[in-house]
Amino acid sequence: MRTRDLSLWAMPLLLLAVGGCGDKPAAPAKGAATPAADVHAHPEAPHGGELLELGEEEAHLELIHDSKAGSVTVYVLGKDGKTPISVAPPTIVVATKEGPKEITLTAVNPKADGTADTFKGSHAALMVEPLDGRIRVTIAGKAFQSPLEAAPHNH
Repeated sequence: MRTRDLSLWAMPLLLLAVGGCGDKPAAPAKGAATPAADVHAHPEAPHGGELLELGEEEAHLELIHDSKAGSVTVYVLGKDGKTPISVAPPTIVVATKEGPKEITLTAVNPKADGTADTFKGSHAALMVEPLDGRIRVTIAGKAFQSPLEAAPHNH
């Protein structure tokens, strides 16, 4: 077989192979099993902030950061990422050029024992994007720490 004859029938096959690499995923073959939904779906943050996981999803923190104002609002939430949990004020440690800066948050509408489910704080060290630091909180006697920015979550 000559090279020219080979290229005449190989070119359509090459075009079919390349044409199948579009942005749309191929439809599953008739009778093929469809992929299962993610059984480990993560809740959406109820206040539009960033949801931080504590432990093995034992609880969540929702962080709303305003870098222009240098402020944060933190909501303490249960496993479901929705149910408020009252705790003692969390502490944020932010990395700065001068070294770590510890910021204790203030309770919004605290109970008689000083616990609350919502906290606010402001400081010049919070006037950065993204926040580089950690938040510490104790829930039901167990201490938790989380980076201030949610880590990518792979399953």
